[in-house]
Amino acid sequence: MTEKINGQGLRPADTAGARRSEAAKTGEGQKGHRAGAADKPSSADTVSITQSGLLMSKLEELVHSTPVVDTERVAALKDAIAAGTYEIDDQRVADRMLRFERDVLR
Repeated sequence: MTEKINGQGLRPADTAGARRSEAAKTGEGQKGHRAGAADKPSSADTVSITQSGLLMSKLEELVHSTPVVDTERVAALKDAIAAGTYEIDDQRVADRMLRFERDVLR
């Protein structure tokens, strides 16, 4: 049986039901099946990883290595709030809220 990984996801023909029906056609599911045949690797098995797949893998590694919280920024904000120097730009907050709403509704 040939397995192809090409970054396109599973095709309908690659579902488990289709594999079972292929096995039944070739006689793999029958009792007369040779014992060592399943252990022998097939030369038709291929794996193709697209460039975007490689980039996604690198991005995933980068995301996992990045800390969840920027502790320096949190400390700076705490200090500004405690000192009474933290100012809120209400117009900027409102603009970003509106932009977020527009993006969600698209």
